[in-house]
Amino acid sequence: MLVSVLGDSISTFEFFNPKGYAVFYNEFKQLQNGFTSVDETWWEIVCRAMHAEICVNNSYSGSRVTGSGFPAASSTERCGALHTRSRRPDMLLVYIGYNDFGDGVKVYGEDTSGVTEDCSAFFDAYVCMVKRLQEQYPQAAIICGTLMRTYVRNSGWIFLEEYGGVPFDDYNEAIKSACRKTGCYLADTAARGVRLETLDGFHPTAQGHGVFAQEWICCLRDLGFIRS
Repeated sequence: MLVSVLGDSISTFEFFNPKGYAVFYNEFKQLQNGFTSVDETWWEIVCRAMHAEICVNNSYSGSRVTGSGFPAASSTERCGALHTRSRRPDMLLVYIGYNDFGDGVKVYGEDTSGVTEDCSAFFDAYVCMVKRLQEQYPQAAIICGTLMRTYVRNSGWIFLEEYGGVPFDDYNEAIKSACRKTGCYLADTAARGVRLETLDGFHPTAQGHGVFAQEWICCLRDLGFIRS
């Protein structure tokens, strides 16, 4: 089985993203965060659990779901770049939205029907993104993950529950609503309240990636994609 990933900096890893894409986990960041190889990323761990392999990791550091064009995850460019010349994915794992939260992007626009292609509001953009993925990859199972809270290692840092006046949970509720509206699968990775270890409050360490992967695996098992 071939798996492609659509994400932001959390899912980047140097030399494992499309050429020219902004990457957070470069060689220095990998060492700083305790990585010894790409095998410790959440998506590689998940692929091993499914006996699958990565097709394309379309993750771009700093990208949001919202936006009028590339590198927004809802853009036609991102949604149509999850395959290669010879291989197309059987499954898409979508994990993105932290930068929308960090930028205080509004969750709902004036049109709450989810049929607009105005991608300035998070819910509208998320629905648009999933629909574009469904159009491009009708054969693939699309699974969207809710956003997990984090903590900073050896620190008293407290997770920001609200940024720019918008509660964090509102974004996860919008992701759930978008999954219901589009009929794609929901991986409610945030449901159990597990937090991911980071050094900066945002990007998981290698240990954080391992925990994150286990939450994905639990969800995929519940959805029937991984057999016990």
